[in-house]
Amino acid sequence: MAERICFVGRGGCGKSLLAANLSHALARMGYKVLLVGNDTSLSSTMLLRGEADIEPALEVYREEYEVELSEVMLPTPSGVWCMELGSIDPGRGCMARGLSLIDEMLEMQGIPEKLDLDYIFYDISGETPCTGYILPFRDNIMSRCILVTNSAFASVATANAILQGIINTEKDEEFPIQLVVNQADQHEAREQMAAYAARVHLEVLAYLDRWPELEYSCLDGRTIFDYAPQSAAAAQFEAIAESLLSPTLQVTPRPMPRRELLTWLRGWQKRELAMRREEDLEAAAR
Repeated sequence: MAERICFVGRGGCGKSLLAANLSHALARMGYKVLLVGNDTSLSSTMLLRGEADIEPALEVYREEYEVELSEVMLPTPSGVWCMELGSIDPGRGCMARGLSLIDEMLEMQGIPEKLDLDYIFYDISGETPCTGYILPFRDNIMSRCILVTNSAFASVATANAILQGIINTEKDEEFPIQLVVNQADQHEAREQMAAYAARVHLEVLAYLDRWPELEYSCLDGRTIFDYAPQSAAAAQFEAIAESLLSPTLQVTPRPMPRRELLTWLRGWQKRELAMRREEDLEAAAR
């Protein structure tokens, strides 16, 4: 049975980059992966499919009231299958509900069995943990959640709110949630996010550094394994993929109350500001 893993977090935190590169890493290890994106830009699978066109499943469904998913899934040279849900009709419907609908269709049409899938990755667009956003968790679709964030104020606040939404949905039952910290080598990001993870009782899957090769690969529209397979960035994604294969802990995170969280984050901001000022003074003195 395919393991369903969702990637959630604030827009721009690196969810799609992580999902695409991990998909490719697992495919290189011999696993069969389907990556499902639900962003209106169809960008979740872009690094895997390059300039190849892909037909959005939800848009076909909206026009025809049915869709044969095998006809809107795209095989890629990496070995990863890709599917984009596309846009809802603006102002009508819920993209998270569309994800639940597509997952039901995947099962009804027997896609996981036909493709012998090991993993289905869902790159969940959006960042407001409303009832619709949390629907895939409430419906028990996901077997694991990867919460992606960097150390930026808004990104951590969003991650904390998503945690609270999941906890509310799961009614405090244990659920496998892991944290991936992007741009972890920026200033004190690793220390800050390690402290946050400890406070909310969350397991850290990985700290992902900001590699130049990774930025170049995104600009070139390729995964790191196509762009620079021998790079340290590729090695780090391979290590994260290996970690993903290990059984994860069932945890009950304890999100920080909002007022406490904001005060805590401001403290880290002030600390970083003081550190940067000191670095600037030292540089000026030289």
